[in-house]
Amino acid sequence: MLESRLIWYKHYDLWCEEIIDQYNEPPFWIIELATTKYIPDAVRIVNEYAYSEPFEQFSRNNDLFVACFFIRYERDEISWATFLENAGKYTDGNDAKVDCSYFFSMLNDYEDTEFSNKVEKLQSKKVYKEFISEIKEMQHYYNPFISYFKNYVENRG
Repeated sequence: MLESRLIWYKHYDLWCEEIIDQYNEPPFWIIELATTKYIPDAVRIVNEYAYSEPFEQFSRNNDLFVACFFIRYERDEISWATFLENAGKYTDGNDAKVDCSYFFSMLNDYEDTEFSNKVEKLQSKKVYKEFISEIKEMQHYYNPFISYFKNYVENRG
């Protein structure tokens, strides 16, 4: 969610504070994340924790990146063209359920129709249907951060 910019410090700041308040000795990475606003640094902090010992097996799921970008599109944070370009980049040469050409050919069609609303609606329905399980999974993880964001804006805005 961080790397796709679905969330940023206004989403995770109060989440970190909540964790810090719960422990006498909170994890250092949470303290470090709580003081970090720059997204690349936040991504680095989380990745260093996730990939540190003891090592657990998990794979980087590029389909979840697509889902994050789709949620951003649905929230009107990014355009359909931006979604297609980002999804194409993240699936290019990576393990994903569709090849990058799936998104890049849609982008070509969308551009060729001069960004037709009709084409956008048809394509977005097709993508939603293809990635429905990943979108729902990421929405599940994202939903709690919406409250943290709203509280941050109300209290620190």
